[in-house]
Amino acid sequence: MEYLKLCVGERFDHDMPEEGMSIVLANGAPLLTFNFSVSLGEIQAFLNGAASFALFAEQKHLFFLFKVEGFLDWSDLAFTIHLAGDETIDEGHAYLPFNLVLVDSDTKIVKGLRMVTVSPDFRSRLAGLIRQQSAAPFDTLAYYQSIGRLYEKYPTAGDLLKEAIVIEQGGATLPTL
Repeated sequence: MEYLKLCVGERFDHDMPEEGMSIVLANGAPLLTFNFSVSLGEIQAFLNGAASFALFAEQKHLFFLFKVEGFLDWSDLAFTIHLAGDETIDEGHAYLPFNLVLVDSDTKIVKGLRMVTVSPDFRSRLAGLIRQQSAAPFDTLAYYQSIGRLYEKYPTAGDLLKEAIVIEQGGATLPTL
């Protein structure tokens, strides 16, 4: 098992897409990385703002939706277990930690680390969706084409949020929109 060492003030020397945000599973827990140029105020908002999460699923496609009050409005990332290696999420009946990492895009220095949780219900739904994904055949090109069509149908994170199957803030499930 490979471990990921993260420390504020040290370089983030791990693969990360250039687009600004990425999500991977790290030992069964989501790791959400923000690769931004940030001010001290934005770092404080990242560390202290209320964190919200949601899941959108359609045609075995999964999107993580997330918001950090004062730092980032609702945003989304498509996710497939087929591109995540051998990672899984245990169904369990416990809260699931989400690890948030803020990396300065110019220096690759970690500016903030934070852990928030989602409820056992969120965890269970996520584990079930990932299980469905892993059981389905996968074609990389077809996957990206399908994601493109979903973005045509739901062009904003707000559009995806309206159809979310679960929405949470700080480990408490909220009514869906």
